[in-house]
Amino acid sequence: MRYTRLVITAGVGALLLTGCAEGAGENIGAGGGSVARDVVTEADIVLPVSAYLFTREQQALVDTANSTLASDCMKRFGFDWPVKKAEPVKVVNRRYSVVGEKVAAEHGYHVIPSAGDAEHAEGAVSSGAKFPPEAYMIYGAKGGKAGASDSYQGKDIPQGGCLGEAGRKLGLDKVQDPTKGKIGLLSIDFSSFGKAQKAPEFKKAQDEWVACMKKAGYQHTTFLQPAEKYASQGESASPQEKAVAKADVKCKQETKLATVLLRLETQIQNDYIEQNAAGFAEIKKDQGAVIKSANEALAN
Repeated sequence: MRYTRLVITAGVGALLLTGCAEGAGENIGAGGGSVARDVVTEADIVLPVSAYLFTREQQALVDTANSTLASDCMKRFGFDWPVKKAEPVKVVNRRYSVVGEKVAAEHGYHVIPSAGDAEHAEGAVSSGAKFPPEAYMIYGAKGGKAGASDSYQGKDIPQGGCLGEAGRKLGLDKVQDPTKGKIGLLSIDFSSFGKAQKAPEFKKAQDEWVACMKKAGYQHTTFLQPAEKYASQGESASPQEKAVAKADVKCKQETKLATVLLRLETQIQNDYIEQNAAGFAEIKKDQGAVIKSANEALAN
């Protein structure tokens, strides 16, 4: 189970919030946010809030520790539940739809399949082990006879099952709280996207992008429309979709649309982080505590 990744939909277009801070630039301002850079590839899209999310490596550590503690819990109920060792998962950022030439040419608007994600989704039972229904209920305390306050063979099931117990031991209940310190970490990551699009600078860039796409033979009124049209068509990108995506990327680069969005969002998020410095410092503190607990859990 991942704790720092969230897919937020804007129409069909997806905004991806991830703990991966790969490609982050220098820090600026009291908020410690990243400097906005020219967007040439998806890796260039790094926003200030990413500094307050787990990195890929930290997320893998936490996930492995969570699985380990949940497995220990399952042993109390007589189940030899396998531990799932998580590996860092690289996610291609699609916040501004497709921005890189390579991604457009190979995948169009379709999300790039990730073997790591598929393995992660299988969870702890991916080893092929067979368990009775009660075991799965105890693991997550969902449905059936094993509710959050029920017991199994005389032993009380923890609230939220063994996963819930593991999360509390790691302190994930704190870092997962989207209203932590009333600063709304996830809400500002979402709202900055909308606020940036209201700025005159962005509207000018989008108008230029629309004109560029029209010149290329494509009729779109917003930069997210191509993704909304093609992302869910089939399992992979068609030649037509790839052609549109390549034209889209070319127009984004000519108009600097993605670069303008990144610069505007960076400023909005930096201002918010600076205004709520104490709350963001608390998030950092809680994250540090989780990492420490995860290391201790795996050392035992």
